[in-house]
Amino acid sequence: MKLTENKNLIIIALAVCAIIVVGFFAPLQETQGANIFSSVEIGQGGIVNDTQNQSVTVYGSFANTGDITAEDLTITVIFTDVAHNKVVRKIVKEGVDMLPNNELILEFESEYIRERTEPKTYVNVTVQLDWKENGESKTMSIGD
Repeated sequence: MKLTENKNLIIIALAVCAIIVVGFFAPLQETQGANIFSSVEIGQGGIVNDTQNQSVTVYGSFANTGDITAEDLTITVIFTDVAHNKVVRKIVKEGVDMLPNNELILEFESEYIRERTEPKTYVNVTVQLDWKENGESKTMSIGD
């Protein structure tokens, strides 16, 4: 009887150890994927060189906090100027591989100049990121 109880205790102890080991290593084996972190600032309404033109400027930075590379990244800034019935797309970065774990911080800036409006109107700004992750196309948009 004593031998059977000891075997059961050993089996239970081994099972508990296995659960602890699997619980510890399982998160390390999961693939989170690419995770693009961004910081974007937009300035509107600055007068350009004492003219009747206004400037819309966009500054930003991106990093990949995930655990795999975001391949062939393209950053496009889209200015939608409803007052002048215009949509302007500017590619500011193209074909960049965003390394994982914050190994690369990518910065950009873009500007759109337009005629001043009375009353003052704003331009909608969207920053679009396109990349490949494990061969699959991904898209992320930031802004209006």
